[in-house]
Order: sequence, then structure tokens, then C-alpha cells
Amino acid sequence: MANIQHEDAILKMGMEYFRDSLLKSLEINYTYVDPGPTELVSLTVEKMYQDFTFLTTEGFYIHIEFQSTSDGTLDLRRFHAYEAVMSHKTGKNVRTYVVYTGTLRKTNFKLDCGSYTYKVTPVYMYRRDSSKVFKSVAHKISRNEELIDEDFVNLALTPIMGGTMSKKETILKSLDMLKNYNTESANKATAILYTFADKFLGANDLKDVKEAVYMTRLGQMILDDGIKMGIEQGLERGTKNTRILFSLLLQNNRMDDLKRATEDEEYCQKLKEEFHIEDNE
Repeated sequence: MANIQHEDAILKMGMEYFRDSLLKSLEINYTYVDPGPTELVSLTVEKMYQDFTFLTTEGFYIHIEFQSTSDGTLDLRRFHAYEAVMSHKTGKNVRTYVVYTGTLRKTNFKLDCGSYTYKVTPVYMYRRDSSKVFKSVAHKISRNEELIDEDFVNLALTPIMGGTMSKKETILKSLDMLKNYNTESANKATAILYTFADKFLGANDLKDVKEAVYMTRLGQMILDDGIKMGIEQGLERGTKNTRILFSLLLQNNRMDDLKRATEDEEYCQKLKEEFHIEDNE
């Protein structure tokens, strides 16, 4: 449960940063009221999952989709269905922006629907090169120059830019560049990188990214908060011997074991045996 709370906290920060900063960098510039729904249920009980939606102060929704491939008409019909159902359920208009990642340079963004033409607004990320971002940031770091907000925004966007590295490699490289920074912008960039990883990567690759996130300042802060919460909960419901175990783990700086012990009773018992603590209460 604690792991899920950590990930939710990071994803929430990532969504807010995406809405408030990254969309402006993509030239999708609106002022927002609230996040919109991303899961729609149609009359046929078919669930429709959107990437991001945000309600603007102008009273309509912005719908964002990320595409690393293009299925042409099939994609447009799907986006059209999202808009129709969302507009029907909310009573508000919807505008769709499709962010094409990687090397996609040209796609069909209009769909003939008979009596009218449906269209989306394409945003092509191939024009931005992640290697140039890495080179620029590395140069600043080597000269001990301060990174500015634009640098953090660019690092956060590297997974959807053009470039020769895989998405996993790109995300890990960006996280490595961010790990020693403890500013609000750095933490938000870390959060959006995790958000992209959660969307684009499979379970095994995502595990590696999670480990890299916990090496950053943001990850350590969230992990420390989770450990503290787990300790407090464990102390509240634990026996005297459980409290002794937690104290010994803290004294020996075994934070990973401590974290796991707050979540896994079997592992907690195994550690008691290691420390020769008899749970006889």
C-alpha cells in the first residue's frame, strides 16, 4: 500500500506540472480549473481511456493524447468517440491535441464524418532533439551553472522528443541529471518523467525507473515520508518486540528493510528471527 501511495503522489505532481508548465512549452496555452475525467463509460459499457483532460477557465475541455505510432483513420475515429462521449456526459465542448512522439513527422488529422469534418490539432515532437537537451544541460552542470526552469521543462519532455535513445534510456538519463537537484522545478520534472514511464514502459522497465526515481531528492523525500508513516502505523498496532525491531533497524541504517517490515508481516517476523527477538507477547 505504501508503494502505491508513493507512486500516486509522484503521478499527481507530474499531472499538475504537465498541466501548468509543459503544455505551455508545447504551445497549448490555456488556464485551467480542474483535471477532467480520463475514464469514460459509454452506453455499451465499453471503457474509454484518455491520456489527460483538463477543464479550462473558458468552459471547455482540453483533451491530450500521446501517440508513438499512427493508425490514421482508426485513431481519429477513436479520438472522435472520446470527444462525443465526454461532451455528451459533461455538456461541454472538447478540443483534442495529439502529441506525436519520436520520429512521426506527418499524420492525417482530419476525418470525413459525412455531414461534417472532425479534426484534431497535431503536435510533432520530432522537431525537438533530446540529445541536444542532454548536451546543453551537461555543459551547464560541468561549468557549475544553475539550471533554469526551461532546462527542467526540457528534461521532462525528453521521453517524447526525437532522438536515438529508447524511452527507457532517455528517462533514466534525465533522472540521473536531476537526482542532485532539490528545487521545485526539479521535483516536478522528476514527477513528469515518472508519469511518462508509467504510460510508455512495460512492467520490467518501469521497475528500473522506479528505482532511479527513489535515487532522486523527490523520491527520497516521498520514500522517507512513507517510511515515517509506516513506522508510526507499525508502532500503533505493533507489539513491544516490533518496536524494538524498528529501533534496531533504524540504528543500523537498514532503511529498505525497515520500509518492507512496515508493509510485510512475514518479512517483519523474519527480521525478528535475524535479531533473535522472540515475539512472545
